[in-house]
Amino acid sequence: MAVVIKPKRGTNTPGTDDITSGEIAIDTSAKKLYINDGGTVKEIGGGGAGGSTTDVTQSSHGLAVKECIRHNGSSWVKAQADSATTLALGVVTEVADSNTFTVAQSGRFTISSHGLTVGQWYYLSSSSAGALTSTEPTISQPLVYVESASIIFVYPYRPTQLLVNGGASVVPGDNTVTSAKIVDGTIVTADLADDAVTSAKIADDAITSALIADDAITSALIADDAVGADQIAAVSTIDINGGSIDGAVIGANSAAAGTFTTVTDAEGSLRSVPQSGSAKTSSYTLVAGDAGNFIEVGASGSITIPNSVFSAGDAITLFNNTTGNITVTCSITTAYKAGTNTDQSSVTLETRGLATILFISGTVCAISGNLS
Repeated sequence: MAVVIKPKRGTNTPGTDDITSGEIAIDTSAKKLYINDGGTVKEIGGGGAGGSTTDVTQSSHGLAVKECIRHNGSSWVKAQADSATTLALGVVTEVADSNTFTVAQSGRFTISSHGLTVGQWYYLSSSSAGALTSTEPTISQPLVYVESASIIFVYPYRPTQLLVNGGASVVPGDNTVTSAKIVDGTIVTADLADDAVTSAKIADDAITSALIADDAITSALIADDAVGADQIAAVSTIDINGGSIDGAVIGANSAAAGTFTTVTDAEGSLRSVPQSGSAKTSSYTLVAGDAGNFIEVGASGSITIPNSVFSAGDAITLFNNTTGNITVTCSITTAYKAGTNTDQSSVTLETRGLATILFISGTVCAISGNLS
């Protein structure tokens, strides 16, 4: 008669109270085989689960199921995707006690109530040591695929995004792509994201005029204040059509200074003397804004030159556009009539006469013209 050996059986996972050390049992519901290994019940077969695992004894390891770990040369610690040197070697699938755990390097494993999303890939987290994340970090290490609410796959490799004739993006490392590896004309502006190329990524003198097509750079492509005077080499001529140069010195070291069709400033054309306001028909005291302009006195009125208002080199022209003489009162500390050595308290500007006031300082001026 044949001898039949029947292991213990039940419809759930056995505990240490169900089987003693070295004894086996079967979960007939899940079709799994278990053994009591020195006081710890471990799955040894059935259910289609299993893979490459290692039982590790490490005093007070502090690790938990689902944590991603690495070996630092002396002990197992939590991995983190914030450096290429701290990536994971496996995932903890079982913790027997505070000194013993199981790390899975590959395979299909049952972890009841793992809480992960079914059908989702999980990556090693870059922000939380040992954790899994469904958001792919910059340093990407996918470790776990979730089959069901109780089963996960652990993969020992890093799936690549480099495809032959594929459509996936390829991000080269710093300094891995040189000009010698790029065929002329293969990279066009449509291939570059906005602001993808910054000055920090372009070596000094890397871009020469020979590399820039005619009219390739327009004013619309240059940010305000992006090109300063220290970035422009000396050139023989500069053609500025409708633009402006702030703070530049033109022709400073050459007798052949710039040639201009028209020259203007805030007051107007520098080839004419602008009028300061409308004609004065009553008493008027000169102001700093009148410098470089002419003042017309119309109908009647008078002019006063104030003290400590103007600077050395300021000049104002007066025009008496009346049928009689007008008085120019010199409230400035010292006013000389050109060709005399007498401080004038006032001078008379004759009818239809012109007079120019040149300020030697804020308190001294000289007046020349149709004076009496």
